[in-house]
Amino acid sequence: MKKIYIYILTIAFLTMPMACDDALDINTDPLAATSAPPNSVLPFVFATYGNRKTTELGTRTTDVTQYLSATFNSPRNGSTSIFLTGNTWAIWYTDVLGNLILLEQDAKAAGPTSNNVAAIAVIMKALAFYELACIWDEVPFTEALNGVDFPFPQFDSQETVLRGSVSFLNEGISLVDGIPAEGNFDVSAGDLIYGGDMDLWRKFANSLKLRILMLIRNKDTSVDGDIVATLAQPLVETNAEATLLRYEDAAGARNAWKQILVQFSGSGTNAGAQFFGAGPVFRDIMFNKNDPRIKLFLDDLSGTDTYPTPNNGSFPTSTQAIISDNVLRGDLPNQWMMPSEMALYRAELALLGVTGDDPDVEMRNGVRLACQFWGQDEAGPVSLTTTEIDDYVASLPDLNALSTADALREVHEQLYVEAFLRPVVGWNHVRRTNTPALEPPPAASITTILKRFNYPPDEVGSNPNTPANLPTDTKVWFEN
Repeated sequence: MKKIYIYILTIAFLTMPMACDDALDINTDPLAATSAPPNSVLPFVFATYGNRKTTELGTRTTDVTQYLSATFNSPRNGSTSIFLTGNTWAIWYTDVLGNLILLEQDAKAAGPTSNNVAAIAVIMKALAFYELACIWDEVPFTEALNGVDFPFPQFDSQETVLRGSVSFLNEGISLVDGIPAEGNFDVSAGDLIYGGDMDLWRKFANSLKLRILMLIRNKDTSVDGDIVATLAQPLVETNAEATLLRYEDAAGARNAWKQILVQFSGSGTNAGAQFFGAGPVFRDIMFNKNDPRIKLFLDDLSGTDTYPTPNNGSFPTSTQAIISDNVLRGDLPNQWMMPSEMALYRAELALLGVTGDDPDVEMRNGVRLACQFWGQDEAGPVSLTTTEIDDYVASLPDLNALSTADALREVHEQLYVEAFLRPVVGWNHVRRTNTPALEPPPAASITTILKRFNYPPDEVGSNPNTPANLPTDTKVWFEN
């Protein structure tokens, strides 16, 4: 994978809007611009999307799934703040989707030699819509982003958006397959993910398709044929193919987790700030399995190697486990699709009888890939030796010797650990599989973990078609 680093184009946490009053409303025409130069617009879209995944949405949704013991202004108690909802909604619909629509329109008008640009825009459009539906359940989709014809867009069901996102991905793959042999627009400068390598974009699209189909399958197993067909296509299968947005550890160009620590902590480190404590369930899964990733993900300030954790909803003390500066570092790439996730889906689908694969082989492959990514390929100051990884993978239980329920629990716990710092993916895993069992924090206003966001007040006030907010512990469509 061609590695391209973000410099000034990265939008740091401090430059993010702290309220959505001045943001472009999705009910007005988002297509105010007349053109979208791909090599200028794509970096802005990637950086904007990536930073939203690591700032408010990232830190706070990661808290919901209890990788963290607590964070500031967290929605885990059941209350989603107007800043969290408003910023995420406005940025996804306007800065991300609004620009992608322009890119797609211009590229399609230019003809097949711009299929690469159109494909990237359509694939990214599927990614954004899928995540909006995962966060809010019902969102504008079929009437979204057309303020002229639909000034007050209707909201579509999560099922409609998920299935529609799969259709977008199919379109994106077809666009890639229709790229001419020569004369194509050079998008390498603007493609901060794959440097214009459209074979890798096809793999990302197929992998994202599988991720979405796994959600749909939770309610409709008739998609098993689509899943098997997708598994037969090239997926993201090695860490070199992972879909990553890379950062450089420098002012204006660092991962926003680190930027938060730099801006709001005198030390600039989590060890000094103690902002982000380790969630007890997250710690227990790794500790009880003797998972070597625990030393990559957590720092034990007690010095006992027992990783004592704060209670859920509590910030850490100077003698407890925190999220490690080994991962909360400025050059940590933002991870959009990982091969370990694909392998663990294969293990799950084999256990469910959808495929004839060996679930134990696939599970071990997924865990090995995850350990290699964090401990070797993208290692920070702390790394893992090949022997440590081999010993851990060998120590895992034989899935074929377990009951189906116990084997699925093992795979789902590995999916949970694998999704660390990927906020929507981890949240989806917990809501889809009910693993691990997460209790609401003390004094929460909900009876489960948070299941959905409330709609932002600006959208409620400007669009009469906005549905009434349901209690935030109401299941979304894909949950059983």
